[in-house]
Amino acid sequence: MDSKLQREYLRIFDSMNIRESQLDYSIAERHIKDLRESPYLATTAITVYDNCRCCHIFESDYHRHIFSDEDGVYRDMRIHPDDIDAVIKNAISVLRHIFSIETQLTKSKLMRQYRVMINGIYKRITEEMQIIETDPSGNPWLSLSIVNISPDQEEPFIVKSQLVDTRTGDTFTPPDDMYDRDTILTGREIEILKKISQGLLSKEISSLLGLSVHTVNTHRQRILAKLNVNNSIEAVKYAVALGLLK
Repeated sequence: MDSKLQREYLRIFDSMNIRESQLDYSIAERHIKDLRESPYLATTAITVYDNCRCCHIFESDYHRHIFSDEDGVYRDMRIHPDDIDAVIKNAISVLRHIFSIETQLTKSKLMRQYRVMINGIYKRITEEMQIIETDPSGNPWLSLSIVNISPDQEEPFIVKSQLVDTRTGDTFTPPDDMYDRDTILTGREIEILKKISQGLLSKEISSLLGLSVHTVNTHRQRILAKLNVNNSIEAVKYAVALGLLK
């Protein structure tokens, strides 16, 4: 894994400051009890990850089965070396998105496709991940993951990721370069977004910067497209989360 990506991923989780003293682990035990009683576990790879203790607190037998090596030794999910950086980039993008846009974490679902080692062979899998419990501050505490082997094993093998609002069906697809705060927007685009954050209209911005209104509006549309958001309010929130508006 790229060391820069790893540092940024860990930085985001450290910033959550999830404290075990504030968590009720009887809630986690109830989730595990419900999962153990589910009739679907025999053929479903399910895990529950604890973002406070940074470990899985539940793994279904089928999960342990498909992620065992050819000798039957369980080694957890091993992501293909060519996919791991893209998977981390997408994870960083999604985390930044959900913390910059007002949303209920437990009402969003992350859907991903990438390659992992399954019984000694790399195969494409589909993963659905959902936060099932948050801490008192609203940070993601327990996450449920459901993994299936994809029926599509044809090349090219491309890492895909999509965040879905389970209430509305709205989706957010994190762009691959979202993790790189230094290059995602140009200097002019940041300048215009700062003016937008101050409540200025396109006509006012054009006058201040000596640009045509058409040019300002073109920049506004490019900003929305690059940040993959629907409006200027979301763009400003996202840019603040990325550290672009200082």
